[in-house]
Amino acid sequence: MKVGVLATMVFAISIGYPIASFAGLAPDTDGDGIPDVLDKCTLDSRNATATCDTDVDGYGNPCDADFDQNFGTSSVDFSTYFIPAFKGLTSPTRGQDMDCNGAVSSVDFSNYFVPKFKGLAGVGGSIPGPSGLSCAGTAGCM
Repeated sequence: MKVGVLATMVFAISIGYPIASFAGLAPDTDGDGIPDVLDKCTLDSRNATATCDTDVDGYGNPCDADFDQNFGTSSVDFSTYFIPAFKGLTSPTRGQDMDCNGAVSSVDFSNYFVPKFKGLAGVGGSIPGPSGLSCAGTAGCM
């Protein structure tokens, strides 16, 4: 009986070890320590935390300047949502605090909003994201 158990263990190890040796680490395109499949901001390593997504749409604040949720960054996002939050007239409930430090400032504008507004390829263009979450772009995406 013990020989059968030992033979089964040897067989399982001989099959399992080669398979496991190819597994490796999960891809992390931006090198922020968050695997792409969980990362709400796969091209921006400045993602403060894995959960920095104020409007809960599956796109992290650093890569989501689309405050009106129309899948594009425009002057409407700037004038209607960013400026009032920057001036302290409204709370940043749509992700205007793009660096997730608790305040809407010129850093949010120059380092996060402007590159998205200009559609720079290195930050995913003028659309939100990209995000590794399969539910990204839908309300309540966690």
